[in-house]
Amino acid sequence: MRVLIVSNDRDYIKKEKKIYEDADVALSVESAEVMLSKKKYDFILSDLVKDNLGGCAVKKLDEEKEKKEIRPLKQEIIAVYSFKGGVGKTTFVRTLLESLDKNIKVLVADLNFRDGGSDLSFMLDLPVLPHIGMWLKERTKESFFENLIEYSSSVFILQSPPKVSLVKDIKESDVDTLVKFARSKFDVIIFDLPNEFNEVVKAALDNATKIIALSKGIEGEFARMKEFPYEFLTIFVKPEKGFKKYTKLLNLKYRVISSLSKEIDTVYDFIFS
Repeated sequence: MRVLIVSNDRDYIKKEKKIYEDADVALSVESAEVMLSKKKYDFILSDLVKDNLGGCAVKKLDEEKEKKEIRPLKQEIIAVYSFKGGVGKTTFVRTLLESLDKNIKVLVADLNFRDGGSDLSFMLDLPVLPHIGMWLKERTKESFFENLIEYSSSVFILQSPPKVSLVKDIKESDVDTLVKFARSKFDVIIFDLPNEFNEVVKAALDNATKIIALSKGIEGEFARMKEFPYEFLTIFVKPEKGFKKYTKLLNLKYRVISSLSKEIDTVYDFIFS
């Protein structure tokens, strides 16, 4: 998230920087206009400008992070799963990692292996190298951290390789080792998992402190939910009509949303409460 702070008040800037530590700063409206002509920002925080500047919206601090900072009270390992494809799982992972408090150190481990690269790599516009297959060549702690991609100052990615053959020898114990290494540095570990149930996925689920399942509320998904051997929280995104009868039958813990980006606070409360 790109934020521009426009102010000549040192205390104001300091207050904003506590929340948006990576934000750019312009000390005048004129400087801000120049910066806006060179870079695209998601929004502006300012005590000098009221509504918008250069077509970019100005928001009050209490409209953003100050309204409610969501911070895990303990180290969390979140496995993001689905019972079918096309439910917005990767979009959810991206929204989650980009919205967490900037003081939280986050690792996203992408175990969604497929030839041609994973959806997360494309969505985040990641370089081809490094990837998890490079760590598997040595399996050392040093190599693990060397092969992470720094997505932002607080978010790192262990990405899927461009070819499945590059991780053909991955084992359950590798997932256990990954978690062991990651726990030494990160507050939150997020597993982006395929809608499969193999030994590697099982290892990630075994290590998770919370499992989040995304669903469209389609009848076929509920049959798989019934056989799923783990407790999980379900987020229904624009579910089909009649889904509630299945939630009662399966005694699901769930939330219903229409937009991940607009209702991320609801999702946070559900995950971290």
